[in-house]
Amino acid sequence: MLFRNKKTGLIWEIVDEDHIQRLKNDDDYEVVKEKEQSKQPVKKSPTKKG
Repeated sequence: MLFRNKKTGLIWEIVDEDHIQRLKNDDDYEVVKEKEQSKQPVKKSPTKKG
């Protein structure tokens, strides 16, 4: 799932379910719709090693 940091404008691809839930509840982040993806490069978050 893609999230945009509202303060920096950076878009992150988040794959960890716990992290996704945290960002959904954080006012500093918003979910990015598919059409917006092509406007800006996407940063990938590190995945959990387990």
